[in-house]
Amino acid sequence: ILSNQTNLRFGIGGQKKMSTINEMWDDLTTSEQLVFKKCCRRLLKETFIVRDIDDDNRKMFFFVKSNEGLFSDYLNLMGFDIVVKDNGVVMLQNNSVDVVVSKQRFNKFQSIILCCLWTLYMDKVQSGSLSKQITTTFPELNAELEKFEFKGAFDVKSNLKTALQLFARYNLIFVNWNAPDKERLIVLYPSIQFALDESEFATFVTSVRERMMNAGPQSEDVTDEDFDAEGEEE
Repeated sequence: ILSNQTNLRFGIGGQKKMSTINEMWDDLTTSEQLVFKKCCRRLLKETFIVRDIDDDNRKMFFFVKSNEGLFSDYLNLMGFDIVVKDNGVVMLQNNSVDVVVSKQRFNKFQSIILCCLWTLYMDKVQSGSLSKQITTTFPELNAELEKFEFKGAFDVKSNLKTALQLFARYNLIFVNWNAPDKERLIVLYPSIQFALDESEFATFVTSVRERMMNAGPQSEDVTDEDFDAEGEEE
C-alpha cells in the first residue's frame, strides 16, 4: 500500500521529504499494517470513521489518532488529508484544488432531509444535551420537513427511506429499520455536522425555501438540481 521509494516529495507548504512515511510504516507491526490498510479503505469509501458506532470503529478511530502523521502523509499523495475531531470523528477531506474528490451529489430532496437532520442535531447539541448518543424521531423529522412546505412536490414517504439509507452508508446516521414504527429512532452521528459547508448550504436552503413556497404540485423532476456534500462520489 505504500511506495518503496524513499525520496518522494509532495507540496504542502513547500517541498517536504517523504522518506519518513516508510520509516513510520516499518515501525508498525504486521497487524497494525493491516489496520492501517483497513482504515484507509474505510475513509476512501465512507469519508468518516465515527468512534461511537461500534467497537470496530472505536479501534480504528484511536489507531488513526495515534498515527495521524502517517495517515496524513500517505493520503496527501492522493490529494486527501484527514481531520481528527475531539468529538470522536475522523474525516477525509480534499487538500488539492486540482482534484475533485470526496463529494457525493445529493438531489434536492435528499439535500433538504440532510439539512433537517443537521438542524435537529445542532439544536440538540446547543440545547445542552448530555446524551452520548444524539437521536431524533420520525415525527421530529417530519415536523422539520414541513417547514419547507413541499406542497406535493415530493412523495416524502417513498423517498425518505432511500435518502436515510444513503446517509447511513456514509456514517452520518443510523436507523434500525427492524424496530416497530413507534419505537424507531434516527441516531445522529457527530459526523453529520461536518457533512456540508455551512455557508454554501445556507445559500442552498434559502433558495429552496423560496422555490418550495412558490411552487405548486410538481413531478419529481424538480430533484434534478443537485447539491454537493462531503462524501465519496460514486
